[in-house]
Amino acid sequence: MKRWAGQVSAAASVAMLCMSAGPVWADDPTTSGDRAELEVLKARIEKLEHKIADQDTKETLSAPPPQTAGIALPSGLQGVQMSGFADASFTYNLNNPQNRTNALRVFDTRANSFMLNNAELVIEKPVSSESRTGFRTDLDFGTDSEVVGTVTSGLGSGSDELDIQQAYAEYLAPIGNGVDIKAGKFVTLHGAEVIESKDNWNISRSYLFGYAIPFTHTGIRVNYPWSDTFSTVVGVNNGWDIVDDNNQAKTVEMGFSATPIEHVSLGTTFMTGAEQTNNNGKQRQLLDIVAGYQPIEPLQLKLNYDYGWEDDAVSYGNNAVWQGLAAYARYALTDRWAVAVRNEFFNDFDGVRTGINAGINTVFATGVKLYEWTFTNEYKLNDHLIGRVEYRHDQANEKVFRNRDLGQRSYQDTIGFEVIAPF
Repeated sequence: MKRWAGQVSAAASVAMLCMSAGPVWADDPTTSGDRAELEVLKARIEKLEHKIADQDTKETLSAPPPQTAGIALPSGLQGVQMSGFADASFTYNLNNPQNRTNALRVFDTRANSFMLNNAELVIEKPVSSESRTGFRTDLDFGTDSEVVGTVTSGLGSGSDELDIQQAYAEYLAPIGNGVDIKAGKFVTLHGAEVIESKDNWNISRSYLFGYAIPFTHTGIRVNYPWSDTFSTVVGVNNGWDIVDDNNQAKTVEMGFSATPIEHVSLGTTFMTGAEQTNNNGKQRQLLDIVAGYQPIEPLQLKLNYDYGWEDDAVSYGNNAVWQGLAAYARYALTDRWAVAVRNEFFNDFDGVRTGINAGINTVFATGVKLYEWTFTNEYKLNDHLIGRVEYRHDQANEKVFRNRDLGQRSYQDTIGFEVIAPF
Protein backbone atom coordinates (compact mmCIF):
# COMPACT_ATOMS: atom_id res chain seq x y z
CA MET A 1 0.00 0.00 0.00
CA LYS A 2 2.95 2.33 0.68
CA ARG A 3 4.24 1.61 -2.84
CA TRP A 4 0.98 2.78 -4.40
CA ALA A 5 0.98 5.90 -2.29
CA GLY A 6 4.49 6.74 -3.46
CA GLN A 7 3.51 6.44 -7.10
CA VAL A 8 0.50 8.68 -6.64
CA SER A 9 2.61 11.29 -4.84
CA ALA A 10 5.18 11.28 -7.63
CA ALA A 11 2.53 11.64 -10.29
CA ALA A 12 0.87 14.48 -8.38
CA SER A 13 4.20 16.29 -8.08
CA VAL A 14 4.80 16.11 -11.84
CA ALA A 15 1.34 17.46 -12.46
CA MET A 16 1.86 20.39 -10.12
CA LEU A 17 5.15 21.27 -11.83
CA CYS A 18 3.52 21.24 -15.19
CA MET A 19 0.64 23.45 -14.02
CA SER A 20 3.01 25.93 -12.38
CA ALA A 21 4.94 26.56 -15.60
CA GLY A 22 2.68 29.52 -16.43
CA PRO A 23 -0.39 30.17 -18.57
CA VAL A 24 -0.96 27.92 -21.57
CA TRP A 25 -2.44 29.43 -24.76
CA ALA A 26 -4.74 27.40 -26.90
CA ASP A 27 -3.18 28.57 -30.18
CA ASP A 28 0.41 27.99 -28.96
CA PRO A 29 1.73 24.92 -30.81
CA THR A 30 4.50 24.44 -28.26
CA THR A 31 1.97 23.74 -25.42
CA SER A 32 -0.23 21.18 -27.14
CA GLY A 33 2.26 18.41 -26.40
CA ASP A 34 2.45 19.47 -22.75
CA ARG A 35 -1.33 19.38 -22.51
CA ALA A 36 -1.38 15.85 -23.91
CA GLU A 37 1.26 14.71 -21.42
CA LEU A 38 -0.77 16.28 -18.62
CA GLU A 39 -3.86 14.36 -19.69
CA VAL A 40 -1.82 11.12 -19.69
CA LEU A 41 -0.57 11.87 -16.18
CA LYS A 42 -4.12 12.52 -14.96
CA ALA A 43 -5.27 9.20 -16.41
CA ARG A 44 -2.42 7.39 -14.68
CA ILE A 45 -3.28 9.06 -11.37
CA GLU A 46 -6.94 7.97 -11.65
CA LYS A 47 -5.84 4.42 -12.49
CA LEU A 48 -3.55 4.32 -9.44
CA GLU A 49 -6.32 5.62 -7.20
CA HIS A 50 -8.67 2.82 -8.36
CA LYS A 51 -5.97 0.21 -7.67
CA ILE A 52 -5.41 1.59 -4.17
CA ALA A 53 -9.13 1.53 -3.45
CA ASP A 54 -9.40 -2.10 -4.64
CA GLN A 55 -6.40 -3.11 -2.50
CA ASP A 56 -7.93 -1.48 0.62
CA THR A 57 -11.21 -3.34 0.02
CA LYS A 58 -9.43 -6.71 -0.25
CA GLU A 59 -7.44 -6.09 2.96
CA THR A 60 -10.60 -5.13 4.82
CA LEU A 61 -12.45 -8.29 3.72
CA SER A 62 -9.54 -10.61 4.58
CA ALA A 63 -8.88 -9.08 7.99
CA PRO A 64 -9.91 -11.25 10.99
CA PRO A 65 -13.10 -10.23 12.75
CA PRO A 66 -12.68 -8.15 15.87
CA GLN A 67 -12.33 -10.17 19.10
CA THR A 68 -15.42 -10.31 21.28
CA ALA A 69 -15.49 -10.96 25.01
CA GLY A 70 -16.17 -14.64 26.02
CA ILE A 71 -16.57 -16.71 29.17
CA ALA A 72 -13.19 -17.91 30.39
CA LEU A 73 -13.06 -21.16 32.37
CA PRO A 74 -11.39 -21.04 35.79
CA SER A 75 -7.82 -22.27 35.72
CA GLY A 76 -8.81 -25.29 37.83
CA LEU A 77 -11.19 -26.53 35.11
CA GLN A 78 -8.78 -26.34 32.18
CA GLY A 79 -8.48 -29.81 30.65
CA VAL A 80 -11.76 -31.19 32.04
CA GLN A 81 -13.09 -34.19 30.07
CA MET A 82 -16.49 -35.86 29.91
CA SER A 83 -17.36 -39.42 28.85
CA GLY A 84 -19.79 -42.22 29.64
CA PHE A 85 -22.07 -44.87 28.21
CA ALA A 86 -25.57 -46.34 28.31
CA ASP A 87 -26.02 -50.10 28.81
CA ALA A 88 -29.25 -52.11 28.43
CA SER A 89 -29.80 -55.88 28.34
CA PHE A 90 -32.26 -58.75 28.29
CA THR A 91 -31.59 -62.13 29.92
CA TYR A 92 -33.62 -65.27 29.24
CA ASN A 93 -33.38 -68.00 31.88
CA LEU A 94 -34.08 -71.47 30.51
CA ASN A 95 -35.16 -72.64 33.99
CA ASN A 96 -37.93 -70.04 33.83
CA PRO A 97 -37.83 -69.46 37.60
CA GLN A 98 -41.07 -68.42 39.31
CA ASN A 99 -39.32 -65.65 41.23
CA ARG A 100 -37.96 -64.20 37.94
CA THR A 101 -34.43 -64.13 39.38
CA ASN A 102 -31.17 -65.40 37.97
CA ALA A 103 -29.79 -66.98 41.13
CA LEU A 104 -26.31 -66.04 42.33
CA ARG A 105 -25.72 -63.55 39.54
CA VAL A 106 -24.19 -60.15 40.15
CA PHE A 107 -25.76 -57.51 37.88
CA ASP A 108 -27.88 -59.55 35.45
CA THR A 109 -30.19 -60.64 38.27
CA ARG A 110 -33.61 -60.33 36.59
CA ALA A 111 -34.76 -63.32 34.55
CA ASN A 112 -36.79 -62.90 31.35
CA SER A 113 -36.73 -59.14 31.72
CA PHE A 114 -35.25 -56.06 30.09
CA MET A 115 -32.86 -54.11 32.30
CA LEU A 116 -31.37 -50.64 32.15
CA ASN A 117 -28.10 -51.69 33.70
CA ASN A 118 -26.21 -48.44 33.76
CA ALA A 119 -26.20 -44.94 32.33
CA GLU A 120 -22.86 -43.59 33.46
CA LEU A 121 -21.53 -40.04 33.26
CA VAL A 122 -17.85 -39.40 33.98
CA ILE A 123 -16.44 -35.93 34.53
CA GLU A 124 -12.71 -35.80 35.16
CA LYS A 125 -9.57 -33.75 34.95
CA PRO A 126 -6.58 -36.09 34.55
CA VAL A 127 -3.32 -35.13 36.22
CA SER A 128 -0.05 -34.65 34.37
CA SER A 129 3.34 -33.02 34.84
CA GLU A 130 1.85 -29.84 33.30
CA SER A 131 -1.33 -29.92 35.42
CA ARG A 132 -0.76 -31.68 38.74
CA THR A 133 -4.19 -31.21 40.33
CA GLY A 134 -7.22 -33.15 39.11
CA PHE A 135 -10.43 -34.89 40.05
CA ARG A 136 -12.92 -37.51 38.88
CA THR A 137 -16.62 -38.14 39.42
CA ASP A 138 -18.53 -41.20 38.12
CA LEU A 139 -22.33 -41.00 38.35
CA ASP A 140 -24.21 -44.28 37.79
CA PHE A 141 -27.93 -44.53 37.02
CA GLY A 142 -29.61 -47.93 36.67
CA THR A 143 -29.96 -51.34 38.24
CA ASP A 144 -26.17 -51.81 38.58
CA SER A 145 -26.31 -49.10 41.24
CA GLU A 146 -28.51 -51.35 43.38
CA VAL A 147 -25.50 -53.63 43.77
CA VAL A 148 -22.56 -51.22 43.73
CA GLY A 149 -24.27 -48.74 46.04
CA THR A 150 -25.06 -51.22 48.79
CA VAL A 151 -23.25 -50.95 52.14
CA THR A 152 -23.35 -54.67 52.93
CA SER A 153 -20.63 -57.18 52.15
CA GLY A 154 -20.96 -59.43 49.13
CA LEU A 155 -24.06 -59.09 46.95
CA GLY A 156 -26.39 -56.71 48.74
CA SER A 157 -30.06 -55.87 48.49
CA GLY A 158 -29.97 -52.15 47.78
CA SER A 159 -32.83 -50.52 45.88
CA ASP A 160 -31.43 -47.09 44.96
CA GLU A 161 -30.76 -46.85 41.20
CA LEU A 162 -28.44 -43.87 41.64
CA ASP A 163 -24.89 -44.12 42.93
CA ILE A 164 -21.75 -42.00 43.03
CA GLN A 165 -19.39 -44.78 42.04
CA GLN A 166 -16.29 -42.58 42.29
CA ALA A 167 -15.63 -39.07 43.56
CA TYR A 168 -12.05 -38.17 44.40
CA ALA A 169 -9.50 -35.40 44.25
CA GLU A 170 -6.09 -36.22 42.79
CA TYR A 171 -2.63 -34.69 43.05
CA LEU A 172 0.55 -35.69 41.19
CA ALA A 173 3.35 -34.73 43.56
CA PRO A 174 6.62 -33.74 41.81
CA ILE A 175 8.69 -36.35 43.64
CA GLY A 176 10.83 -38.75 41.63
CA ASN A 177 8.74 -40.17 38.78
CA GLY A 178 5.62 -38.57 40.25
CA VAL A 179 3.64 -39.69 43.32
CA ASP A 180 -0.06 -40.01 42.43
CA ILE A 181 -2.34 -39.33 45.43
CA LYS A 182 -6.12 -39.89 45.41
CA ALA A 183 -8.48 -38.96 48.25
CA GLY A 184 -12.19 -39.75 48.23
CA LYS A 185 -14.18 -42.70 46.90
CA PHE A 186 -12.67 -44.94 44.22
CA VAL A 187 -13.05 -48.42 42.71
CA THR A 188 -11.17 -51.40 44.10
CA LEU A 189 -7.78 -52.55 42.88
CA HIS A 190 -8.85 -56.21 42.92
CA GLY A 191 -10.18 -58.41 40.15
CA ALA A 192 -9.92 -58.95 36.41
CA GLU A 193 -13.31 -57.33 35.72
CA VAL A 194 -14.76 -53.88 36.39
CA ILE A 195 -18.15 -52.30 37.05
CA GLU A 196 -18.41 -50.85 33.53
CA SER A 197 -19.72 -53.54 31.19
CA LYS A 198 -18.18 -51.88 28.13
CA ASP A 199 -14.70 -52.59 29.52
CA ASN A 200 -15.34 -56.31 30.15
CA TRP A 201 -15.26 -59.19 27.69
CA ASN A 202 -18.58 -60.74 28.74
CA ILE A 203 -22.08 -59.51 29.53
CA SER A 204 -22.41 -61.27 32.89
CA ARG A 205 -19.87 -60.90 35.68
CA SER A 206 -17.91 -63.69 37.27
CA TYR A 207 -18.55 -65.17 40.72
CA LEU A 208 -15.17 -63.79 41.75
CA PHE A 209 -16.21 -60.27 40.82
CA GLY A 210 -19.50 -60.54 42.70
CA TYR A 211 -18.55 -62.48 45.82
CA ALA A 212 -14.78 -62.70 46.29
CA ILE A 213 -13.81 -59.02 46.15
CA PRO A 214 -15.18 -55.56 47.06
CA PHE A 215 -16.39 -52.97 44.54
CA THR A 216 -15.34 -49.61 46.01
CA HIS A 217 -13.49 -47.96 48.93
CA THR A 218 -13.46 -44.54 50.58
CA GLY A 219 -10.11 -43.28 51.83
CA ILE A 220 -6.71 -42.34 50.44
CA ARG A 221 -4.55 -44.16 47.87
CA VAL A 222 -0.95 -43.51 46.79
CA ASN A 223 0.62 -44.92 43.63
CA TYR A 224 4.25 -44.65 42.56
CA PRO A 225 5.72 -45.82 39.21
CA TRP A 226 9.28 -46.95 39.86
CA SER A 227 9.80 -47.51 36.14
CA ASP A 228 7.83 -47.99 32.93
CA THR A 229 7.34 -51.65 33.87
CA PHE A 230 6.83 -51.63 37.65
CA SER A 231 4.64 -49.63 40.05
CA THR A 232 3.40 -50.00 43.62
CA VAL A 233 0.30 -48.80 45.47
CA VAL A 234 -0.68 -48.44 49.11
CA GLY A 235 -3.83 -47.06 50.69
CA VAL A 236 -5.96 -46.72 53.81
CA ASN A 237 -9.76 -46.71 53.67
CA ASN A 238 -12.96 -47.31 55.64
CA GLY A 239 -13.43 -50.84 54.33
CA TRP A 240 -15.39 -52.87 51.79
CA ASP A 241 -18.18 -51.10 49.86
CA ILE A 242 -18.91 -48.50 52.51
CA VAL A 243 -18.61 -44.72 52.65
CA ASP A 244 -19.28 -44.25 56.38
CA ASP A 245 -17.15 -46.58 58.50
CA ASN A 246 -19.00 -49.19 60.56
CA ASN A 247 -16.26 -49.39 63.22
CA GLN A 248 -13.21 -47.48 64.42
CA ALA A 249 -10.65 -49.59 62.56
CA LYS A 250 -9.28 -48.95 59.08
CA THR A 251 -8.52 -51.24 56.17
CA VAL A 252 -5.10 -51.26 54.49
CA GLU A 253 -4.53 -52.07 50.82
CA MET A 254 -1.23 -52.65 49.04
CA GLY A 255 -0.07 -54.11 45.79
CA PHE A 256 2.05 -53.89 42.66
CA SER A 257 1.66 -54.14 38.89
CA ALA A 258 4.40 -55.17 36.49
CA THR A 259 5.13 -56.07 32.90
CA PRO A 260 8.15 -58.35 33.41
CA ILE A 261 8.44 -59.24 29.73
CA GLU A 262 6.81 -58.04 26.54
CA HIS A 263 3.11 -58.99 26.18
CA VAL A 264 2.93 -60.22 29.81
CA SER A 265 1.34 -58.33 32.72
CA LEU A 266 1.05 -59.22 36.40
CA GLY A 267 -0.82 -57.54 39.23
CA THR A 268 -1.05 -58.57 42.88
CA THR A 269 -3.01 -56.83 45.62
CA PHE A 270 -3.60 -57.58 49.29
CA MET A 271 -6.12 -56.08 51.69
CA THR A 272 -6.64 -56.49 55.43
CA GLY A 273 -8.87 -54.81 57.98
CA ALA A 274 -11.81 -55.17 60.37
CA GLU A 275 -15.10 -55.19 58.43
CA GLN A 276 -17.69 -56.33 60.99
CA THR A 277 -19.96 -53.67 62.50
CA ASN A 278 -18.78 -52.28 65.86
CA ASN A 279 -15.89 -54.73 65.95
CA ASN A 280 -12.34 -53.46 65.56
CA GLY A 281 -10.51 -56.75 66.02
CA LYS A 282 -11.86 -59.43 63.69
CA GLN A 283 -9.97 -59.15 60.43
CA ARG A 284 -10.93 -59.82 56.82
CA GLN A 285 -8.06 -60.49 54.40
CA LEU A 286 -7.98 -60.86 50.64
CA LEU A 287 -5.24 -61.85 48.20
CA ASP A 288 -5.93 -61.13 44.52
CA ILE A 289 -3.70 -62.05 41.56
CA VAL A 290 -4.36 -61.12 37.92
CA ALA A 291 -2.08 -62.19 35.06
CA GLY A 292 -2.40 -61.27 31.39
CA TYR A 293 -0.76 -62.57 28.22
CA GLN A 294 -1.12 -61.56 24.57
CA PRO A 295 0.75 -64.12 22.46
CA ILE A 296 -0.47 -62.67 19.15
CA GLU A 297 -2.17 -59.38 18.27
CA PRO A 298 -5.81 -60.60 18.13
CA LEU A 299 -5.63 -63.00 21.11
CA GLN A 300 -5.77 -61.89 24.76
CA LEU A 301 -5.63 -64.19 27.79
CA LYS A 302 -6.25 -63.48 31.49
CA LEU A 303 -6.13 -65.47 34.71
CA ASN A 304 -7.58 -64.32 38.05
CA TYR A 305 -7.11 -66.00 41.43
CA ASP A 306 -8.66 -64.90 44.75
CA TYR A 307 -8.25 -66.20 48.28
CA GLY A 308 -10.05 -64.61 51.22
CA TRP A 309 -10.82 -65.31 54.87
CA GLU A 310 -12.51 -63.55 57.80
CA ASP A 311 -12.28 -64.13 61.54
CA ASP A 312 -15.41 -65.54 63.24
CA ALA A 313 -17.60 -64.71 60.21
CA VAL A 314 -19.50 -68.03 60.40
CA SER A 315 -19.82 -68.14 64.17
CA TYR A 316 -17.60 -67.55 67.17
CA GLY A 317 -14.40 -69.50 66.57
CA ASN A 318 -15.39 -70.40 62.99
CA ASN A 319 -13.71 -68.39 60.25
CA ALA A 320 -15.11 -67.90 56.76
CA VAL A 321 -12.92 -68.93 53.83
CA TRP A 322 -13.44 -68.50 50.07
CA GLN A 323 -11.32 -68.89 46.97
CA GLY A 324 -11.74 -69.05 43.23
CA LEU A 325 -10.05 -69.14 39.85
CA ALA A 326 -11.27 -67.65 36.56
CA ALA A 327 -9.69 -68.01 33.11
CA TYR A 328 -10.51 -65.68 30.19
CA ALA A 329 -9.78 -65.62 26.46
CA ARG A 330 -10.78 -63.09 23.81
CA TYR A 331 -10.08 -63.29 20.09
CA ALA A 332 -10.66 -60.38 17.68
CA LEU A 333 -11.78 -61.88 14.38
CA THR A 334 -11.88 -58.41 12.78
CA ASP A 335 -11.65 -54.83 13.95
CA ARG A 336 -15.37 -54.99 14.81
CA TRP A 337 -16.08 -58.64 15.62
CA ALA A 338 -14.72 -60.51 18.66
CA VAL A 339 -15.54 -63.66 20.64
CA ALA A 340 -14.74 -64.34 24.29
CA VAL A 341 -14.94 -67.27 26.69
CA ARG A 342 -14.70 -67.48 30.49
CA ASN A 343 -14.40 -70.58 32.66
CA GLU A 344 -14.56 -70.30 36.45
CA PHE A 345 -14.61 -72.13 39.74
CA PHE A 346 -15.58 -70.53 43.06
CA ASN A 347 -15.67 -72.27 46.44
CA ASP A 348 -17.58 -70.50 49.20
CA PHE A 349 -16.58 -72.97 51.92
CA ASP A 350 -19.03 -71.69 54.53
CA GLY A 351 -21.70 -70.00 52.41
CA VAL A 352 -20.96 -66.58 53.90
CA ARG A 353 -19.99 -64.72 50.72
CA THR A 354 -22.82 -66.02 48.51
CA GLY A 355 -25.41 -65.74 51.26
CA ILE A 356 -26.27 -69.45 51.23
CA ASN A 357 -25.79 -69.29 54.98
CA ALA A 358 -27.50 -65.90 55.36
CA GLY A 359 -30.99 -66.16 53.95
CA ILE A 360 -30.66 -65.90 50.16
CA ASN A 361 -30.95 -69.69 49.97
CA THR A 362 -31.72 -71.44 53.24
CA VAL A 363 -31.95 -75.01 51.96
CA PHE A 364 -28.31 -75.64 52.85
CA ALA A 365 -26.56 -74.33 55.95
CA THR A 366 -23.17 -75.21 54.51
CA GLY A 367 -21.00 -73.89 51.73
CA VAL A 368 -21.35 -74.24 47.97
CA LYS A 369 -19.06 -74.90 45.05
CA LEU A 370 -19.93 -73.02 41.87
CA TYR A 371 -18.77 -73.55 38.29
CA GLU A 372 -19.60 -71.60 35.18
CA TRP A 373 -18.55 -71.21 31.57
CA THR A 374 -19.61 -68.37 29.35
CA PHE A 375 -19.43 -67.69 25.60
CA THR A 376 -19.86 -64.12 24.35
CA ASN A 377 -20.13 -62.85 20.78
CA GLU A 378 -19.49 -59.11 20.36
CA TYR A 379 -19.96 -56.92 17.30
CA LYS A 380 -19.11 -53.22 17.21
CA LEU A 381 -21.39 -51.46 14.74
CA ASN A 382 -19.37 -48.27 15.13
CA ASP A 383 -17.41 -46.40 17.81
CA HIS A 384 -20.63 -45.55 19.63
CA LEU A 385 -22.67 -48.77 19.47
CA ILE A 386 -21.73 -52.27 20.66
CA GLY A 387 -23.96 -55.37 20.51
CA ARG A 388 -23.39 -58.63 22.41
CA VAL A 389 -24.98 -62.07 22.64
CA GLU A 390 -24.01 -64.50 25.42
CA TYR A 391 -24.70 -68.05 26.49
CA ARG A 392 -23.84 -69.04 30.07
CA HIS A 393 -24.08 -72.31 31.99
CA ASP A 394 -23.95 -72.33 35.82
CA GLN A 395 -23.37 -75.52 37.78
CA ALA A 396 -23.27 -76.17 41.55
CA ASN A 397 -22.62 -79.10 43.85
CA GLU A 398 -26.01 -78.40 45.49
CA LYS A 399 -29.46 -77.46 44.21
CA VAL A 400 -29.20 -73.71 44.62
CA PHE A 401 -30.86 -72.55 41.37
CA ARG A 402 -34.59 -71.94 41.07
CA ASN A 403 -36.93 -73.82 38.73
CA ARG A 404 -40.28 -72.92 37.13
CA ASP A 405 -42.26 -75.08 39.55
CA LEU A 406 -40.72 -73.53 42.69
CA GLY A 407 -38.30 -76.43 42.87
CA GLN A 408 -34.53 -76.17 42.77
CA ARG A 409 -31.85 -77.45 40.45
CA SER A 410 -28.09 -77.78 40.50
CA TYR A 411 -27.72 -75.92 37.17
CA GLN A 412 -28.90 -72.80 35.36
CA ASP A 413 -28.63 -71.77 31.70
CA THR A 414 -29.17 -68.26 30.40
CA ILE A 415 -29.03 -66.39 27.09
CA GLY A 416 -28.20 -62.71 27.32
CA PHE A 417 -28.46 -59.81 24.87
CA GLU A 418 -26.81 -56.46 25.46
CA VAL A 419 -26.50 -53.08 23.72
CA ILE A 420 -23.89 -50.55 24.86
CA ALA A 421 -23.61 -46.97 23.59
CA PRO A 422 -20.33 -45.39 24.74
CA PHE A 423 -19.55 -41.72 24.18
